[in-house]
Amino acid sequence: MTEITAKILDPTHLELSQPIFFRQGNMISIYIHDVVENNADETENVWIEAGQKHFLAAYDEEDAIYDQL
Repeated sequence: MTEITAKILDPTHLELSQPIFFRQGNMISIYIHDVVENNADETENVWIEAGQKHFLAAYDEEDAIYDQL
């Protein structure tokens, strides 16, 4: 897997930091990290922050099987 950065030009266009060598029309996957942007829509930020703060509340202490060795 190769990781490169891209500049967001508008909601449907990206400018890649380097060229990718695939034929036109080929499909690629893009993974977007969940980050809160200071200038993003305030409503969206509220939901992202709430999700991050309350993520672990969905799990009970008994669910922590990976903490046990």
